[in-house]
Amino acid sequence: MRAVVVTTPGSTDSLELVELAIPAPGPGELTIDVEYAGVGFVDTLFRSGALALPTPFTPGIEVTGRVREVGPDVTGFEPRQLVAALLNDFGRGMRAGGYAEVATAHSTMAAVLPEGADLARIAGAAINGVTAWIALHDLARLGVHDDVLVLGASGGLGGITGRLAAIRPAHRVIGVIGRPTAHVSEAATWTDVVLAAELDTAVDELTGGRGVDVVIDPVGGDQRTIAFAKLAPFGRHIVLGNASGHDPALSGDAAWHGTRLLQGLSLGAVAHLVPQQVGAALSAVVDLIHRGVLVEPAPSVLPLERVAEVHQALEDRTAPAKTVLALR
Repeated sequence: MRAVVVTTPGSTDSLELVELAIPAPGPGELTIDVEYAGVGFVDTLFRSGALALPTPFTPGIEVTGRVREVGPDVTGFEPRQLVAALLNDFGRGMRAGGYAEVATAHSTMAAVLPEGADLARIAGAAINGVTAWIALHDLARLGVHDDVLVLGASGGLGGITGRLAAIRPAHRVIGVIGRPTAHVSEAATWTDVVLAAELDTAVDELTGGRGVDVVIDPVGGDQRTIAFAKLAPFGRHIVLGNASGHDPALSGDAAWHGTRLLQGLSLGAVAHLVPQQVGAALSAVVDLIHRGVLVEPAPSVLPLERVAEVHQALEDRTAPAKTVLALR
């Protein structure tokens, strides 16, 4: 089978297109004939060595396709079924492997799709959708009266988080962007969009000084510090990443005096420990997309051979909201 392999982490030149043996599923696993593999910024971190994976490895943590073979102890899946799967259950050992014609997934990280499902669109939304769903529903326990502040609203994770919050619906969904020219998803998602440079005063103006109930934070840096301080009593700050590269210290006394809660979610680190939450979230997200309730933008689709180009665009911040690789 064709696959992209990283033997020595580094620049986009380290992405090599090679021929590998077709894998066989182990206990609890299934193999998938991959139709589409999503590409995200985290893949560039794996490739560069910023998030170390044992080498050699094949990047890619979200795929759609058809079940090829079912391993021992697997129920609920049959060959030829359409499925979506996440490949970031790193707590079970090495995974990833989406940039290949055949990928191996644990059955708890997969969901059956109906015939006719938009495989490219679902592959482009799977990992961000599951992360956003768990953050909003399991951690933040989002309510219809809550005001939600989404940092990094122009990114893929920020965008789908805003759309899921709007569907709930939250009382207010405020998107934060870094620059005036940043693209955000359809206006119906957001009740308000504010610039990061004006975050401090904007939250006060929008909430009458009360603050927001939920902060979704994949950004870190100064925005994290300001957003945490703008939580209303019983507010929940959910950390999903640190795109800024700066992790500021947050005061325990500030959490105490403000009656605020700080939580984090690293799906790849805990997925194997919370299979029910992952499975439920994946099924919910793909169902909402298939029924047209969660309207995800169509991703850019490129062949596997152009994977280095996609990685470079992600690092240059010139990539579209989502790109998927076509394997068939």
